[in-house]
Amino acid sequence: MFAPIHHVSLLTRFANENQFFYTHILGLRFVKKTVNQDNHKMLHYYYGNYTGEPGSVITFFVVPSLAQRYDNEHFLSSIGLKIPQGSISYWEQRLTNAQINYTKKGHQLYFTDNDQVELRLVEVEQEPLAQEFQVKNDIPGEKQILGLLSTEIYVSEPNKTADFFFQLLDWKSKQGCIQLNETDFIQILPTGTSEKMRMGRGSIDHIAFSVENEKKLHDLYEKAKKQGWFIEKIVHRGYFKSLYIREPGGNRIEFATLTPGFTVDEPLESLGEQLALPSFLEENRSEIEAGIYKEK
Repeated sequence: MFAPIHHVSLLTRFANENQFFYTHILGLRFVKKTVNQDNHKMLHYYYGNYTGEPGSVITFFVVPSLAQRYDNEHFLSSIGLKIPQGSISYWEQRLTNAQINYTKKGHQLYFTDNDQVELRLVEVEQEPLAQEFQVKNDIPGEKQILGLLSTEIYVSEPNKTADFFFQLLDWKSKQGCIQLNETDFIQILPTGTSEKMRMGRGSIDHIAFSVENEKKLHDLYEKAKKQGWFIEKIVHRGYFKSLYIREPGGNRIEFATLTPGFTVDEPLESLGEQLALPSFLEENRSEIEAGIYKEK
């Protein structure tokens, strides 16, 4: 069975710090360097396991002028990451060696990245990564991050957001928690303020949920349209096809197909080493490369 959470996408200001943290500290692979397809000046970084398998991927839009974020009347917050049982001591030592402050609660470690994104590593009863998914780095294969576990959705009226997931996907909320499988979940929480939010450093732009194929994505699109939800668009991103919907609280929710994946325009062995552009952008490469914001 495929992972329910496909990927999570955020905003970062400093490209080099971001790369260092997610590859050298967390040990993820830099699987794709491309551009934001809605604003070609922005680089778009993808991190994941060795193949960039759905369920392992965290992405960042690089915006050098990005200011502080304000998480107010609605926002997405925190990324839970799964680690194998018995690996928490290893990760404690790794974070300590990297001089990253953390809090330990049971079998969970809480800390933040350079953009103050709230992260946590959680031990789960799941086999370590198969060798084909293990990143070639200094982290032992049996200790490497398994994939995405959770995120939090903050809204002014949690019941309306819970109803969105139930009506569209038949996902039931129990005290604000929607359990997606034995380990993975999302939490719907109240914000307690009506002040406007502002995207900034470390903001989560969207969470994406997995859809098996394009037919099922189209069926979901038709269902969402019939139910009257706020559909932003349905579009092929080159690496997967996506449907974007604003849930009633205002947060962007994406649904993305499992294929074709990141090897559609790069060999597996050299993922992330060059600026990759989907076929529909390739003819404009020179213009796009000339206009990209400089990395910091």
